[in-house]
Amino acid sequence: MKILSAQQINRIDSETLKDQKISSLDLMERAATVVFEEIKKLHPRLEYSTFFIFCGKGNNGGDGLVLARLLDQQQAQVKVYLVDVEDYSADNLANQKRLPNHVIQKVAAQDQVAIPSDAIVLDCLFGYGLKRVLTTDWSGIISSINGCGARIYSVDMPSGLLADRKTAADVPIVKADLVYTFQFPKLALLLPENQWYVKDFKVLDIDLSQRAIEAAETNLFYVDEPLVRSFYRQRRKFDHKGTFGHTLIIGGSKGKMGAVQLALKAALRAGCGLASAYVPDGGNTILQTAVPEAMVITDPEQDFISQFPAIDGYQSVGIGIGMGTALHTIDALKVFITRINDTPLVLDADALNILAREPNLWAFVPAHSILTPHPKELSRILGAWQDDFEKMEKVKVFARKHQFYVLIKGANSAMVMPDGMVYFNSTGNVGMATGGSGDILTGIITSLLGQGYSSKGALIMGVYIHGRAADIAVKTIGTYSLLPSDTISHLSNAFIELDKDYDGLVH
Repeated sequence: MKILSAQQINRIDSETLKDQKISSLDLMERAATVVFEEIKKLHPRLEYSTFFIFCGKGNNGGDGLVLARLLDQQQAQVKVYLVDVEDYSADNLANQKRLPNHVIQKVAAQDQVAIPSDAIVLDCLFGYGLKRVLTTDWSGIISSINGCGARIYSVDMPSGLLADRKTAADVPIVKADLVYTFQFPKLALLLPENQWYVKDFKVLDIDLSQRAIEAAETNLFYVDEPLVRSFYRQRRKFDHKGTFGHTLIIGGSKGKMGAVQLALKAALRAGCGLASAYVPDGGNTILQTAVPEAMVITDPEQDFISQFPAIDGYQSVGIGIGMGTALHTIDALKVFITRINDTPLVLDADALNILAREPNLWAFVPAHSILTPHPKELSRILGAWQDDFEKMEKVKVFARKHQFYVLIKGANSAMVMPDGMVYFNSTGNVGMATGGSGDILTGIITSLLGQGYSSKGALIMGVYIHGRAADIAVKTIGTYSLLPSDTISHLSNAFIELDKDYDGLVH
């Protein structure tokens, strides 16, 4: 799914009117009706609900006016607070006339409105078309919304948040519990710095012109199931373990052998034909007992890695999890990296920390390697950034320079490609914010890379599958109690979803 700029979306809206031979008023009715149907799912007894709908002067406000009419027709209690201006959009004016006069109350931006905590607030002040940050004049209405304690739904965007540019933190912005955004996820909805304004969002298809959407060019994408299916390879009857690659995980140190155990289990669940680990000698019994399906090669040292194995016989290699930064390990990694062939690696955790200390070594890391740093590791590699937009640009420069595939971990993890393309993940939940989740991901991605997926495909599919397995797991376990091992146990369910043809059969 494409992520487009506000300017591009405006153009697609216009093209939709031409292609479908409809008016902008018709499209507004369609969009608002789709939101209305979603609201009904959450609040099926509308006649017992009270809605406070805040409408701006433009088409986002027009959407709110249509919603007010649809809710009023269902016997809901509806109060519309319309910003009092002289220059309403034509469609906004048309929908004002379709509502009874007593429903609408005109307000100024600075007005305070008393909203009961048991009401439902619909924020329709501004949508994706907002071009500049709001002034403090808007603090009245927006502070009333944010402080009311009621459920807040924003239509298209939380009012005050710019769709595809940095929004200053000290300006009025609605803090939405849920954003119903039209057709495409907007970039701002996906960035960690905006988490206070976007607890969750849902993309609603309003049937915009497919021709115009396909013609729009972008380097930003939202990973959904259809995209992952385009990478996914179904298995064939006469495939064998050699077909699915031999994965090697290098890592572990005293007290951190569990990281390698998790990665191995995840790699095997993700479908590699063979899995091996290279660990300190003290990890042999642990891994042979915990993961009997895997093979173990040991370093001469008991508690840390002092040298690296030859990797010629493996189809994929993941390095760094639980590895530590002992001086002998650092020296061994330096030697290994400078002598390696062109086999892409999956680098995580302490492998990244060591390389961040020796930036001249990046030139020796094979092109098309995959880097999976957590935020602190990423800052060690790139240095500090001011905001998420700057962070993404810095990662793009780094990825292009070295021809790496770099993961920016977060609620909607961003995957930056060497060509500047960025893919935002759609799966996962806060239950994954626990030690060991990254180890699992390294195992999954390394496994997929060894099965013959490209670096791009292994990264996108690996991150999606990882999050999807966790989403399935939390349905019965919950976000508080989710463990990385629970996610591993549900990887099979995530793959089964992909393996189902549209006839529902599993092959």
